[in-house]
Amino acid sequence: MASVSLSAWAQRPTPDSSRTFGLNEIVVSANRAQERKADIPQQIDVLSVRQIRLQNPATMADALQNTGWVFVQKSQLGGGSPVLRGFEANKILLVVDGVRLNNAIYRAGHLQNILSVDANSLARAEILNGAGAVPYGSDALGGVISLYTKSPRLADSTGRRVYATNLLRYSTAARERTAHTDFALGWRRWATFTSLTATDFDDLRKGRNGLDKYPGFGEVREYVERQNSRDVVVPNRDLHRQKFTGYQQLDVVQKVLFQPQAAQRHLLNLHYSTTSHVPRFDRLQTYRNGALRYAEWEYGPQKRFLGSYQLELTQGSSLYDQLRLTPAVQAVEESRLVRDFGRDSRQENIEKVRVLSANLDLLKTIGKHELRYGAELTNNRVRSIGKAVNVATGATAPIATRYPDGSTYATTGVYAAHRWEITDVLILSDGLRYSRVRVNAEFDQRFFAVPFNRVSQQSASLDGNLGLVAMLPAGFRLSGLVATGFRAPNMDDLNKTFEQNNGALIIPNTGLKPERVVNYEAEVSETVADRLLIGVTGFYTTLLDALVVRPFAAPDGSTTVVYNGQTFSTVATVNTGRARVRGLSARTQVLLPAHLRLDGALTYTQGRDLTANVPLDHISPLFGRAALTFQHQKLMAEGSVLFNGRKRLADYSPTGEDNLPQATPDGAPGWSTLNLRTSFQFTRQWALQAGIENILDTNYRVFASGVSAAGRNVFFTVRFER
Repeated sequence: MASVSLSAWAQRPTPDSSRTFGLNEIVVSANRAQERKADIPQQIDVLSVRQIRLQNPATMADALQNTGWVFVQKSQLGGGSPVLRGFEANKILLVVDGVRLNNAIYRAGHLQNILSVDANSLARAEILNGAGAVPYGSDALGGVISLYTKSPRLADSTGRRVYATNLLRYSTAARERTAHTDFALGWRRWATFTSLTATDFDDLRKGRNGLDKYPGFGEVREYVERQNSRDVVVPNRDLHRQKFTGYQQLDVVQKVLFQPQAAQRHLLNLHYSTTSHVPRFDRLQTYRNGALRYAEWEYGPQKRFLGSYQLELTQGSSLYDQLRLTPAVQAVEESRLVRDFGRDSRQENIEKVRVLSANLDLLKTIGKHELRYGAELTNNRVRSIGKAVNVATGATAPIATRYPDGSTYATTGVYAAHRWEITDVLILSDGLRYSRVRVNAEFDQRFFAVPFNRVSQQSASLDGNLGLVAMLPAGFRLSGLVATGFRAPNMDDLNKTFEQNNGALIIPNTGLKPERVVNYEAEVSETVADRLLIGVTGFYTTLLDALVVRPFAAPDGSTTVVYNGQTFSTVATVNTGRARVRGLSARTQVLLPAHLRLDGALTYTQGRDLTANVPLDHISPLFGRAALTFQHQKLMAEGSVLFNGRKRLADYSPTGEDNLPQATPDGAPGWSTLNLRTSFQFTRQWALQAGIENILDTNYRVFASGVSAAGRNVFFTVRFER
């Protein structure tokens, strides 16, 4: 149970993931410190750099979906909203290099923030399933997706070490073109790592086959163009090409490591991600009174900057064996640009969020006991701008902002987690965290009347977990866990004003309370060394005061309101009394003769609002993956099946954001795709990858998605490494 430095672990050679099994892996996400996966009572899936390399994904959302462990929703090609155990968006936590990405305006609908992390720069990803409040605080209701980018590597002597990876990728479905390079320089005490990736996506082509019961499903028959200062409807010459889905993206990572002595490390970590304008495909294909409603609906360039400094000390003291301090700053910008067909006025809502944070994590080992403890501080400041721009004249005028301008959202938390190796068979884990959240906002009543000028809200939460792992003879392992979690209402919950896709207007509700969960899970697994691993996890989560969208009266008591010149029915985020989510997940890995390996994953989830007696939204249908991999000498090949079950109309939430208008009249049909990936290492430096995704060119749309998935997609990648 000895702990290992996170930075030292990042430098270790990556094991051959095709011939090793998961329970002996070292993971970090469960308690913000390194520990054996086998010792942790919570379900964790690990995506290694070798798996990412073989998958060769276009985006981080695709990398997660292709595992079969994570359900991913898309409203546009430049999208990707992960779902863990029925929780999505601001109910799961995204973490990059130990710094939380979730901020004050993460919304409850569908997010695309995972795309701001470049899969080509990753060393690994860890998916912590279930409540993660003790190490992470608010938002980790369904779990944590913790992403670790590659690190600089020091030279073994006084010489210099040089590492470089370069790739060019082309795929046919979106005519994608990707160029990536990363290189690392290492000396005895200094090292650097640099990664750059540029991607250009054209409009996505959907599949042509299947769904005979729904002829024409997903076809784009027409779209809007601006011609001679007028909006005109243009017939689409290729009905399967989803017009206005393409976009471009640039990602940069820069790290500098200084290690003056073996027990002291300093790491500067800089990330920058930006996109072009990203069209919101489902909105651009929205009809009203039989005609296309919008001439424009797109996200403006989505920008994310992260800068962090990490101090790591591993020289033991009476208080710690390992100390890690990580102050960080983030600057996030996103915007929405909306213009109705035939109108010259474009509504532009721009949000800028500055996040300051600091994490302190310490580890102390005393005999058979390990104590991990620490603290976290965050402060979010939101700048929200609203303006109407006349596209013909360029004139501007102020309009209602999406959030109160100048609002703040701050959190503090302290935690302690303990692990006790009672015997060689039993391992006990427990932990506690105390958190406080503070929100302040001032409302501008020029555009939307509210009966208050200022909102100030504070909440606190005490959360804990208790788990037990039993290592039994013959490779059997049993584990059980009880854990609580919470999510404090953020600016998007409390103070948002926004038109939903169904024509209702979400209005502020300042009376919200934190939503809380109690998560129970148990796992049984069997391992035969270097041959077999199979595990089944059952989970049951109770939600108290769950935040859901429901009809809601405006401040004057009416159920309709005039906003930006239109009349809307009003809804708001409210606390519901009680809800539940339950399900099963299974994982298997089998090593077969003839250099073959079989992998399988399956997840079933069911969720219900028990107070209203209706289904919860964001509950994915049955989904999973099966893959057979061959690896011998220079060749690796993988055949896989990715699949989703059916989502019936009766299982949709009546007021949720599951994009029912984008589904068929019977809900979301089940689907499966056949996929083939290959990689051949010609020399130590040169490799060629090729593959075909969705071989049968199946026409399908993932549940809750607003864009059809890619049809048959052929891709080629050339790699040069040294």
